Amino acid sequence: MPKKLLIVLFLVPYFALLSWVIYLYFQLHAGVDVKVAIQGYDPRHLLAGRYVEYMVDWEKTDCSQFENSVCPKEEFCEKVRYNSDVRLCRFYINEDMADRLQRILWNNGKDLNLEAVFSYKNGSKPLAKQMLINGKDWREFVKKEEATH
Repeated sequence: MPKKLLIVLFLVPYFALLSWVIYLYFQLHAGVDVKVAIQGYDPRHLLAGRYVEYMVDWEKTDCSQFENSVCPKEEFCEKVRYNSDVRLCRFYINEDMADRLQRILWNNGKDLNLEAVFSYKNGSKPLAKQMLINGKDWREFVKKEEATH
């Protein structure tokens, strides 16, 4: 195999990944931050890492932060295959803190106010940026909760 072809084959995945990262960066910063209430969280473990699966609680979300004060329910999250009325979102968690967050959600979940901050641009898929527990970043909340116990 010619050396030039080998170099091109090596660089194509690199540039594809770089292009995707740049696209996500601009998509993340092109939108405005919106805060939505979340419910029904379900911590899971996957081979690819950990995430919290949840639904947006539109009844508790302030819709005035969206255009015409209308919540764009159809643009957020993915439809579930087995139930077209349910839309689930995922927020990926650092592997080293996942077990601690999982314990907190299972033990205190009903007493916590959970929100997600999305980068939202009308007509584009919203991207989850941050998860808040009782108004604080989830990492801060987990560390503080551990310090008190």
